[in-house]
Amino acid sequence: MEKKTGLILLITSVFFLYFISEACLRCAAVANINPEKVKLDTILNDLPESVRDLVTYRVMYTDLRNNLEKAETEQEKLSALAQLGDYTRDAEEKEQIFSRLREKYPSAPEASFAFVYYFLNENNPKKIGIPEFQRYLNTFPQLERYNVWAMAINKMVQLKLSDRERLDFMMPLLDMRPEYRDYSVFYTEMVRLASKLGLSNTANKADGLIDDSRLCPSITEVVMEREMKAEAEKGKKGK
Repeated sequence: MEKKTGLILLITSVFFLYFISEACLRCAAVANINPEKVKLDTILNDLPESVRDLVTYRVMYTDLRNNLEKAETEQEKLSALAQLGDYTRDAEEKEQIFSRLREKYPSAPEASFAFVYYFLNENNPKKIGIPEFQRYLNTFPQLERYNVWAMAINKMVQLKLSDRERLDFMMPLLDMRPEYRDYSVFYTEMVRLASKLGLSNTANKADGLIDDSRLCPSITEVVMEREMKAEAEKGKKGK
């Protein structure tokens, strides 16, 4: 009985603190106070780590749900949906969101979260293998492809795949001429893996592409330039 009472008190205190923290943020918004100045951390820091994690998760989850409800354009909705699918800890909700993104919006960049979720997911009948995922990668221009490569490689590291398996997966990168400086990160990793495996030809080719990529603009520069041009065009039309 004591254990049960303690558990009820713990749960009650967690949700009490959650609603208090939410109320603080709402009051700050109404008073035109920068939410970053509302030190939610001061409320959370004194909590046990597991409780703090739960409260933080609920706050973030609620925020993502609200973003989805407030989204107006299709792109905003897809972006909010992808973020929610990536963040939620509810396995059923995650599967529901990612299955929908994969089936209905396969060409949308936002659906890449879903494809990475199914990539090498051995416990899922909808698993995507390496050849299929590499074909999916090639459907994007290099700018959008970069993040998909990064997420997939990171997942392979998390799954603790061997150096050879990761290097084999990255081999298509050697067949393209990089258009952005950011790709030097991938070629640097390929040099490291190939050198470790004694594959000098692969290491040398990747090393040459590092130099090529460093002569290119960064993705951030290109995106910012596009946004500035779009804003300028919008300003001209508004006159």
